[in-house]
Formats: sequence, structure tokens, C-alpha cells
Amino acid sequence: MPRTLTLALVFIASLLVFLIVSMPAAVVVERVPAVRLGGAALTLSEPRGRWWQGQARWRWKQLQGSLDWTLDWHGLVPGAQLALRSDQGQQANLSGWVGADWGDWQVEQARLSLPVALVAEHVPQGGADGRVDAVLMALQIADDTIQQLQGTLDYSGGRVTWGNNGSALVPELQGRLSMEGPVPTLRVADPEGERLLQARISDGRFHLEVMRAWPLLLGVSQGGSPDDVVFQMSQPFSLTRG
Repeated sequence: MPRTLTLALVFIASLLVFLIVSMPAAVVVERVPAVRLGGAALTLSEPRGRWWQGQARWRWKQLQGSLDWTLDWHGLVPGAQLALRSDQGQQANLSGWVGADWGDWQVEQARLSLPVALVAEHVPQGGADGRVDAVLMALQIADDTIQQLQGTLDYSGGRVTWGNNGSALVPELQGRLSMEGPVPTLRVADPEGERLLQARISDGRFHLEVMRAWPLLLGVSQGGSPDDVVFQMSQPFSLTRG
């Protein structure tokens, strides 16, 4: 190969690498699809840095904060290490690794910590304090189906209010996310291990059951077995994209 052609190819390759590496974070932010949570849009703005390591501002309803990301491969799977923080009041934090492999998604070591008040304020005539800490060790979604799920969900305890005068002190609660065969499942129990509620996704539906142990814990139920189901719900659930 002539020396001139070799130098030209090296120059072109170097230029392409430089352009790719120096591509601004705005390229990523502009291509993030619109996301709606709880009926409100989650928006990103003010991108800074490079596409492979950048920052942006986020806003959802009255909440806002910062988002940082860094490109991070796990083996042959491309992904990004994310860190999201809120600015106002009691701080909420979310961090973890998210990867994509030919349309399938993986989440590893995701950690969420937020005050329950952020959720309770959207419940009519309800309120609660304390914090929720969740750890999602592994989540794998393939063919629009949850294939792997492992994690924990812990509530620090606090006061729960409802209606005009309803109020109760709730102890620490522990939740466990797992697979029961092919079925993703959540179980929440009190410190003595008494099951309070359970949820699962099966046959294209989300199922929720609340046990009598929960109203007993709140002091609003008498008699009956703690294992009795006092409330249940089932609604369609799909991870299909598009």
C-alpha cells in the first residue's frame, strides 16, 4: 500500500475516533425518548460533558435534580453507570448499572433511597413518613418478559395517616423481590415475618393481595386470621415496547 494512502487512512481513522470521543452529551439527551411517570413527563435538560460521560438536569412534576452517567461495559454487554439525585427537601437517590444487549435489558446493583412522603403526597387522604431503601441486585428482561429478578425493599418505619383522623405507628418492614419459577414476585413482611402483602406478574397481569395482617398492624381490624386476603387487585401488565 502506498505510503500516502496509508497516512490518509490513519488520518481519517484518527479523525473519526476524535469526533466520536468528543461528541457532546447533548447528542444523548436529545435522543432519549419521552418518558411519562404517574401521568407527568420526566424531562432532561442542560446537558454537559461528553456522550460517554456526562451530566444533565432532570425534572418531574415539582421535583428536580441532577443525572450523571458513565459508559461502562459488563463483559460484552454495553451499558452505563447512572446516578440520579434530587435537590429539594429530603433527598432521593438512585444509582445502578443499566445495559442493553440486542434489545434485551439488564440492571445490576441498582440502589434507591427516598422519603416515603414523596410517594404518599400523591395518595388521596393519605400520608406517611420514614424512608424506603431498595436494592435491585439483578433484573433481566428478554423478549419483553422478566427473566431474572433479585432484590430487597426495606421501610424504615414511621407514622402512617389516612382519612380525617386515622393514624398509626408502623415498624420496620422488609420486602423481597425474587423469581418463583418463571413468576416475578414481591413479598412484604413485618419484623416477626408475618406476611403483609404479596404481588406477582403472571399471565400478562399484575396481581396484588393484601393480608389481614396489614390492617391488624394499623389497628383497624379485629379477629380473623392474619393470612386472610382482605384486598386483591388484578390488572393488565405488559413490557412490550412501542
